[in-house]
Amino acid sequence: MLALISLAVRLSCAHAMRRMAQASVLFAAALICAIIALTGFAAALAIWLAHLLGPIGAALLIGGIGLVLALVFLLLARSRARTASPLQSPAAQALMAELQRTSPIDLLAPAVFSAILGAIFGGKAKE
Repeated sequence: MLALISLAVRLSCAHAMRRMAQASVLFAAALICAIIALTGFAAALAIWLAHLLGPIGAALLIGGIGLVLALVFLLLARSRARTASPLQSPAAQALMAELQRTSPIDLLAPAVFSAILGAIFGGKAKE
């Protein structure tokens, strides 16, 4: 029985990893296309601004806008990286302390009961 469960878990993990790999490749392709599009738009903007401001003014304006956007995104990424983990919240700490005081038998009974209910009621609807 344990071998069957192990096989099911491995198959499920393999399927999930294959899906994530395919999605990652598609996201990478979308990112490459977006970079090409943004480069084209920046070139068109530079040509248009060169007629208005001259080539140096256009390059400085586009470079300045790019620098400001890069700094904004850098600050946003830095603030996201420094946020506290949800596991460090007081509620999570209280839950972890309660789990450490609870015996494994007390945790096993609800899990078995949930598994039985899931097996009974969780099957596909019969037509």
